[in-house]
Amino acid sequence: MQVCNISFQLNPAIQPAWLIWMKTNFIIELIETGCFVDHKLYQLEVPEDQYPTFTLQLYAANKEQLSKYHTQFADTLILQLNNKWGEQCLYFSTNMQIVN
Repeated sequence: MQVCNISFQLNPAIQPAWLIWMKTNFIIELIETGCFVDHKLYQLEVPEDQYPTFTLQLYAANKEQLSKYHTQFADTLILQLNNKWGEQCLYFSTNMQIVN
């Protein structure tokens, strides 16, 4: 199993609207690519003086499906994220493999 992990740090002012958008738009579009079999959205516990931080883990059955996401869909979906939230939502992405 392969995991695409996207971490987000938000301007606190957008957090409620961002969460709704993630659940009703972005995650649905990611799953509809057919590249992922499951997902989990977590909020990290951070000190109160830090911006809210979330991580989205997208589970792909194999490297081919994860590669398909990156080559066919990632640029378009990340552009939507940038267009919607701009610098109010910073993010980075990493790929991981489940070993246990």
